Amino acid sequence: MKTVTYTGTNYDEVKHLCGDKVLAPYFCMGFSILSVDTGEGFVSVYEGDTIVREDDGSLRIEK
Repeated sequence: MKTVTYTGTNYDEVKHLCGDKVLAPYFCMGFSILSVDTGEGFVSVYEGDTIVREDDGSLRIEK
């Protein structure tokens, strides 16, 4: 299992973890938000959320 906590400024680190399953960040009301495909659809990732890549390659978000 590998994890990355999204800080709003570490998109390259998130991209390395998620590969093509992450969309570029966008800004809303002063915050940076990502969208990650968890296999069950896209989930919004906010600053402070942790992205978890399981050993089988699946992704999940911890709020």
